[in-house]
Amino acid sequence: MTNSRSWILVLWFLALVAAGLAPSSLTLAESGEAPAVINNPNPGADLWRAVRGHLESPAVTQVTGFDTAVLVNEQGSRWTSIRVNELVPKSREWLIFVILLLGLLYMVAGPAKLQQGESGVEVQRHNVTARFIHWFMAVIFIVLGITGLILLFGRVALIPLIGKEAFGVVASLCKETHNFVGPLFPVAIALVFFNLVRGNLYERGDIKWILKGGGFFGTGHVSAGKFNPGEKILFWLTIFLGIGISVTGYVLDFPAIAVWVVSVSPDVSQYRHLMEFSHVLHTIIAIVFIALIFGHIFLATMLVPGTLSGMTTGKVDANWAKEHHDRWYDEIEVHSDKES
Repeated sequence: MTNSRSWILVLWFLALVAAGLAPSSLTLAESGEAPAVINNPNPGADLWRAVRGHLESPAVTQVTGFDTAVLVNEQGSRWTSIRVNELVPKSREWLIFVILLLGLLYMVAGPAKLQQGESGVEVQRHNVTARFIHWFMAVIFIVLGITGLILLFGRVALIPLIGKEAFGVVASLCKETHNFVGPLFPVAIALVFFNLVRGNLYERGDIKWILKGGGFFGTGHVSAGKFNPGEKILFWLTIFLGIGISVTGYVLDFPAIAVWVVSVSPDVSQYRHLMEFSHVLHTIIAIVFIALIFGHIFLATMLVPGTLSGMTTGKVDANWAKEHHDRWYDEIEVHSDKES
């Protein structure tokens, strides 16, 4: 009983204190006087302004070398935002759009059929050297494409499926593979250029072929040489996109190149800025390149049957050659007659 009374007295005393404070608060509110501002500056404000490079005096660090005075690279946050909010979603949308467009084209046009059917007679289209160079570049491109897409979309697409730990292993493997195989791609581009450039120059009749969409628009036969204008456009896009993706890839693979650019160019302040720009440009070129190759594979395997055999066995059906590359077929027939 005594303990209960003691607790009651304590609570009663606290209630009186609270009641005594209430009027003063009410009077202050009614008077309209604002409370005094407490001036207590954040002692870390100057430190973080210096860290982010907003003070006039430069930051000093114990580590010497490139970007010595840079503690927080604000452009890194901008690069991360561009990658997450721009590159990833828009790249996904672009690739999906291309795939849907190719599917629509197949449903509307269907596979091209030979008017006279297959003849059963084959003619040589690509020699061993051309086929080796083609598949050398194709294998490198596929490896780089798959690993690059995993690095770009993996966080969004794979982590929900396999978890963060497994994705960490996959991403590390893809990164090392991409960096190791990447330097071989310019070699493949150079081989393709010197092997095929002669046959991919402009010829009379190419404009007409383009206007008719290779025979999909209008009536009448569209004449073509060994490589039609569509294949020529693919060739030159491959060369230019290959150069662009190789240059930016080398900058990302070998940061010393970016350091050298900074040393000779006053317009570039930090080598990391150049690498961030190279990454964005590398991704954009890669997505365009992959979409282009999607179209190439689709045309060679589904839309124009008989094309793929030229790069597997090296031979194509004679009627296929007549209908799709008549000028080239006439040339090899004349050459064959002279030899006989």
